[in-house]
Amino acid sequence: MGRRLTVPEVERMMAARPEASMAEVLEVFEVFASGTLKEEVYVLDDVGGKRIAIAPAGLKEKYRRPGPE
Repeated sequence: MGRRLTVPEVERMMAARPEASMAEVLEVFEVFASGTLKEEVYVLDDVGGKRIAIAPAGLKEKYRRPGPE
């Protein structure tokens, strides 16, 4: 089972935890980008045994955290 979150909902969640990654805020293993999604983020509970999210590409990029150097 999964759920849908609107982009404004996710942005409020991210604003409440500015130090956290989107994956941490959504409590998922990984966030994947979609070029076709625009208004919603899908959280899927069991994809290969892991909980993942699919977000609009622009939203994922907006909250991308720099990796280790």
